[in-house]
Amino acid sequence: MSSRVKQTALTALALCWLVAIVAGFWWFQAKLIVTFDADQRILEQFPRLRDYGTALSQEMPANLEYQRARVIIVKDPQCQCNRYSADHLAALRTEYGTSTTFNTTRLSDLPVAMRSLIPATPFVLIQRPGGALVYAGPVNSGITCTANTSFLESVLQRPVGTALQIPLLARGCYCANRSASTS
Repeated sequence: MSSRVKQTALTALALCWLVAIVAGFWWFQAKLIVTFDADQRILEQFPRLRDYGTALSQEMPANLEYQRARVIIVKDPQCQCNRYSADHLAALRTEYGTSTTFNTTRLSDLPVAMRSLIPATPFVLIQRPGGALVYAGPVNSGITCTANTSFLESVLQRPVGTALQIPLLARGCYCANRSASTS
């Protein structure tokens, strides 16, 4: 084989590799990166997010450990996005476990009324000591779940009196709650 043929073959191979990478990235973005409330079901049902927070608070089980904050993580075992937040949630448990109770539940184990209020998973609720809801939404934005993309650290670190955060327009890897539309 002449050097010119080898160079042409290597160039073609590199070009094919580049096209495959770009196509893979496009597919990944198109399939996995979505808005948390993708069909805007929650935003349409609750134009005032404060009312959504009230509805969630009414459906949540009571925080029996009033001296500790509580993090409730709702997952759907079928959701491929759980794997992106698993390490980060484990790190949060380690860091905040002495002052915060962490509970994980399956979406299908929740009462229908509560399940209907969850647009996608993984979904997190955070209650402050005393029971006030201060966060409802995704673990993070983007595909990688780290302290840099997570919504939870700032909520777990902040003073008790802050307002409820509900980032329904966040974009990342989330699985739509299909049971909400059929329940």
